Amino acid sequence: MGSTAQTWTDQRTVESFEIDTNGKLKAHVLFSFLLNSAWNHARQAALDYRTLSEKNLMWVLSKLQLDVRRLPSWGDRIAVETWGKRIERFYALRDFVVTTADGEKLASATSSWMILDRRSYRPQKLDELMKGFPWKGDASEIETNLRKVEEASHETSSRGFDVVFSDIDVNNHVTASRYLQWMTDSYPAAMQVHRELKSAEISYIAEAVLDDRISVLIESLPDHDLCKITRAGDNRELCRSRLAWSREAG
Repeated sequence: MGSTAQTWTDQRTVESFEIDTNGKLKAHVLFSFLLNSAWNHARQAALDYRTLSEKNLMWVLSKLQLDVRRLPSWGDRIAVETWGKRIERFYALRDFVVTTADGEKLASATSSWMILDRRSYRPQKLDELMKGFPWKGDASEIETNLRKVEEASHETSSRGFDVVFSDIDVNNHVTASRYLQWMTDSYPAAMQVHRELKSAEISYIAEAVLDDRISVLIESLPDHDLCKITRAGDNRELCRSRLAWSREAG
């Protein structure tokens, strides 16, 4: 495998095509930044897509917890740092921190991943597959909660989307950040102009694929919302989340 650093850091500039009408980085784009840094670190450890594919294996994201202090603005230089925290049962835990060039913390995140067999979709034991990986177990940005987010049960609004080609990743599934985009796009634009996403806890249950029709169902609660994404064809639940918003955009 060779030498792998305990942490991986990507430097990025917030570009014009990544911002919303307030000039702030879109939340789902921030999510994409995290995923990209995770892949970069995995590649350094020979645990990337191509290496696992040769063994008929693949990474899947099981859960993400994201806390946002503030979203960066157009032109801001930011750093995305990530590291592997530990193995817990069939899950590899990975944390993230996003900072400004001056060291201000913008966002924190933790995630849980599995390696699946491509044919059987059975989870693989990670101890041997990740032997020698430099875990940084003493660094926990957010304590990882492996439990599924509770299911929305009294939906107050819903919106539908069609899965199109640009939603699909290299595994022929909808890319993980698109689910967050669908959820945030299901809120009225007038609300999003005045509020920022402050936290998201997302549990992934099943995959959406090309030409699926999906529905986003939202239950509004006093201090957060519960969202559920289902597939229209068979009513299969694909994803559920807990979202919290600021009162006014910062």
